[in-house]
Amino acid sequence: MNTAAERVAHLRLLGRLDDAEEQARSALAAEPTHPDVLCELSAVLLAKKRFDEALAAADAATGAAPEHERPHRLRGLALSAMGRHPEAVEAGYLAVSIEPEHPTVATAYAEILQRAGRLGDALNVARLVVTMAPHTADSHFLIADITSDMGDMVTARAAYTEALRLDPQHALAQHDLAVLDLRARRPGRALQGLMQAGALAPGQSTLLPNVAAVLWRLSWRLRICIWIATIVIMTASGRSAGQHTTVAQLLAIAALVVGGVLMWHSSRDLPPQTRPVLMAALRSDVPLAITYGALALCVLALVATAVTGFALFGAFIILVLVALALLAVVVGLFRRGRR
Repeated sequence: MNTAAERVAHLRLLGRLDDAEEQARSALAAEPTHPDVLCELSAVLLAKKRFDEALAAADAATGAAPEHERPHRLRGLALSAMGRHPEAVEAGYLAVSIEPEHPTVATAYAEILQRAGRLGDALNVARLVVTMAPHTADSHFLIADITSDMGDMVTARAAYTEALRLDPQHALAQHDLAVLDLRARRPGRALQGLMQAGALAPGQSTLLPNVAAVLWRLSWRLRICIWIATIVIMTASGRSAGQHTTVAQLLAIAALVVGGVLMWHSSRDLPPQTRPVLMAALRSDVPLAITYGALALCVLALVATAVTGFALFGAFIILVLVALALLAVVVGLFRRGRR
């Protein structure tokens, strides 16, 4: 790799994509067919999601150095991103044919096969990557990503865990493991994992939507708990003539204490940056913010019951919970229709 290509690669790895593109185009103005610089320009354009231009640069690099694997690999990745899967698979296969023992080349081919929907073939290639680079977190992450798409959550979880053992700072593995926890209906663990992933890579585009998904799941649990507590308070108070005030107060206090303990238990391991992320997730989802505002009113009604012993605050809570259930159904149908 020449000096200009090295500068472009360095800027790209630093995330300075605009500067990297400028350097690459400046170098190509002097030497338009240099394959290394063309490849670096293609890699930069891939990172900027300008796939047509990335493919054009990779095509030029392939014409200049057809015997090198990297131009074919970049062509495959660009074609794959554009949905041109048969051509992408062909280009990826050509790259691994030229350089069959290189884990980076095989990784790209596995990713191309995965995007093409050939998950079995992708998994076979990914297993070869692990044999080439058994101590690299990315090789195990590749296995996890593919098996997750295949629905094999046991293998995916084990592979994500191994990737994090090898590299505890692997933000994508942390994020995707949290998503598995969300699918497995473990919202507390999912939220903790998402917060850790967000701390490692704050710019992840899927962080807030997934945090919002966790908060929706938690809101259902909160609603069920509040509903049960309210029904118990109202029923017990109705059966305790003459002392209904004391019974309602004691039951409301017990519900608040149990709820507080459960909330503390679920949140005690969350990192310090959790609150700003939660607030950002709520701001990004208006129905979710309304839901938590209404749940806060329900908790205040329980506090009022604990203070006054007036069990009929429960009627207000039930009305709010019914309204929230209707809101959730409407939001779910609307979002499913949009997808």
